[in-house]
Amino acid sequence: MLNILGMGHCHPTGVIDNQFLEDLGTGTTVDWIKEKIGILERATTLPLDYIRETRNQDPRGALEVASMTPTDMGRSAALMAMERAGITASQIGLLVCNSCTPSHAMPTEGQILARELGIKGKAYDITTACPAFALHMDYLGKFDEERLPEFILCVSTAALTQNVNYNDRSDGAIWGDGAAAWIVSARHAGRLKMLDSHFNADPSRAHAVVVDRYGHFRQDGRAVRNFSVLQTVRLVKRLEESFTLDWNQDIFIGHQANRTMLEQITNNREIPPSNHWHNVSYLGNQAGAGAPAVLSQHWDELRPGQKIAVAVVGAGLSWGSILLQA
Repeated sequence: MLNILGMGHCHPTGVIDNQFLEDLGTGTTVDWIKEKIGILERATTLPLDYIRETRNQDPRGALEVASMTPTDMGRSAALMAMERAGITASQIGLLVCNSCTPSHAMPTEGQILARELGIKGKAYDITTACPAFALHMDYLGKFDEERLPEFILCVSTAALTQNVNYNDRSDGAIWGDGAAAWIVSARHAGRLKMLDSHFNADPSRAHAVVVDRYGHFRQDGRAVRNFSVLQTVRLVKRLEESFTLDWNQDIFIGHQANRTMLEQITNNREIPPSNHWHNVSYLGNQAGAGAPAVLSQHWDELRPGQKIAVAVVGAGLSWGSILLQA
């Protein structure tokens, strides 16, 4: 059985609020964003003056002015996870990384992070953008546990505000930057144990969500939103049917795409607001870092016996779930 021994998160200090986006004059308003998307603020690595003056029309310029790189955020999140787990970098035998906005094509983001952290074990990337939490845990769960390293570090990091076209009223309202990390072990008990994992994908719809290497994010917004809501509901129903979940005690964490989408899902499954953990309202959509960052932010609130149902969807198109128990 896989266990999670510690989790960490990192978000830049820059803030894009709805008034700033309205003031850009793209046709959006504070009220429209709140009603349609439900996000109030977004964490960003970009200076607001840069966004205001350039609208990030050439994303290569964002790399030059950003306050943090995906590597910087991933490193901070990893250090928090290791501290909570009570281990050091020298004990980590494998680092698995996800980043849809890597600093370099080669070496990989995972290899750069391992170097920055002083990790001597293997390091490589397994990327699927938003459902990375489920992909990494499901991937590790397929191994013979005796052959896994004693401690594994998983990291998901993304700086998508650096790939946003701020002349687009919808895209500018969605994205935030952030990273999350978690320490996994099959040999040591942790704060959380994994009861179930699932991951799947439909590559025929790969171009529904795109981040160009030196360009902007783009997606088929309506189709992706409908897919995300319906697929997340299916994932949650699968867990409800396979395990005894009590939404008065257990916790739901979804992909932090936007607040209104999450409300559709929780209303469908009758999950009370008190048992729905989220951070999208004040951090924006952090891609694969969103869901694990939520769990990290609530790390000290976990209660013995409590189940945590994580259902995440995104680019690929891909989807997955994890059921954890404290």
